[in-house]
Amino acid sequence: MTESGERKPSDITLRALWRNWAIGFGAIIVPVIAALFVPKIWIAFICLTEAWLLISLMRTDIASGISGCSLLVYLSSRVMLIASVAMFVVVILCTDWLVPTVIHLELYNSEIPFVTGLVIFPVTALMCALSMLTGFGTASCRRCQQRNGYYAGDSIVATLYYREAKYQVGIMLFLSLALGVIDYWYYFARYINANMNEPDRFFFNYLPAAMYVVSLFFMGGRYANLRGVYDELAATKNSHNNSTVVRYLIFSGNNLLLKQSEDGRWDTPAEKVVERTPAIGEKQSRNQLEEVIGTQDFELRYCFTNDGFAAGSNVIHYAAFVDASKHAELESKGQWFTSYMVDAALAANALEPVLANELYRIHTMTMAWKTYDREGRRLYPIKHYRPTFRLGDLKDWKIDYDDHVWFDIAANNEDRLFFKTRRLWNRITGLFRSKSEVRG
Repeated sequence: MTESGERKPSDITLRALWRNWAIGFGAIIVPVIAALFVPKIWIAFICLTEAWLLISLMRTDIASGISGCSLLVYLSSRVMLIASVAMFVVVILCTDWLVPTVIHLELYNSEIPFVTGLVIFPVTALMCALSMLTGFGTASCRRCQQRNGYYAGDSIVATLYYREAKYQVGIMLFLSLALGVIDYWYYFARYINANMNEPDRFFFNYLPAAMYVVSLFFMGGRYANLRGVYDELAATKNSHNNSTVVRYLIFSGNNLLLKQSEDGRWDTPAEKVVERTPAIGEKQSRNQLEEVIGTQDFELRYCFTNDGFAAGSNVIHYAAFVDASKHAELESKGQWFTSYMVDAALAANALEPVLANELYRIHTMTMAWKTYDREGRRLYPIKHYRPTFRLGDLKDWKIDYDDHVWFDIAANNEDRLFFKTRRLWNRITGLFRSKSEVRG
């Protein structure tokens, strides 16, 4: 806390990270603790209720415009859904709850149809492992890219969220594996499926709860220590708090003008930082670009706006188009990259992250817009047909890059498996909505 009583950005960021852990891993532990007090069949309903609450929390964060990482909350909601389905299947097949018992097992106790931890922890480990193996390409991560980009002009906060999300998922994977192995060992080596005695409760209930409490203190200490590092970096680097970054991508045909920065990466030579504003007028945007490139002969197109991770920041993206006759004149501002050179630099990680994000967003949304309609159905009868993509055509494309529905269509369309099922799920949860739906 500052002397004025206002929270520093580091307080908000690190508290959000600790909150994500407390909610995400806590949701996994709640059914394990609830198993001490309620019948097993109700555990499945508790998991379903938790999944709904977690999804509602993510929707609330989206609606409120909170910029943060909800990966752990997203994974926990999926764990709750899958675990509840598994529990319902076991109860239906192995007990007389809805239909007569279908599966008869020797020494099976229908009063204890399953041990909660033996279902919850393997599912948690599986979801965490899949998230790490797929490079965190979850729907939650895609939604974050839609709203904030990868870095959104604030590499300190965004990098912290990105690294801590990976760290938290790794810790949850380790704990779920450890608790799952312990519970399965005890189940097969020591447990007798007649009742639940104190040793049983210790391994199946008390131990996971204790591990959760210890993890809260561990994460709290970690983020308390990170606060000093965060504040030091924020003091030495421009994090653009309460400001607007205006960026211009300068094109000439299929060529892009780039300038090499001090760290060796390439970025646009045209960027301005102004006071926080939701938008700037065409006249102001043209004047700003004229100051950088020293010419008035260009066409300008507004592309999209990102909400930054920094407190109160945002990034406004424009594209400018100059005639080929200006090539030599603008070479003093940077180097012209062909489409092939841009692809090579992107593959070699030689572009600044914010530039890579801009190009990724433009390419992804454009290809979705050119290939599918707003319902994700193919515009062409040829399956997996891919239209051409030329940088120089950007000024003519009639696509709204602020409309996030095209991101969802790029990830879920008629050429993907389970297209209709995933589309229905997205509509039920409301995690992906078009710009018009959000405003409406």
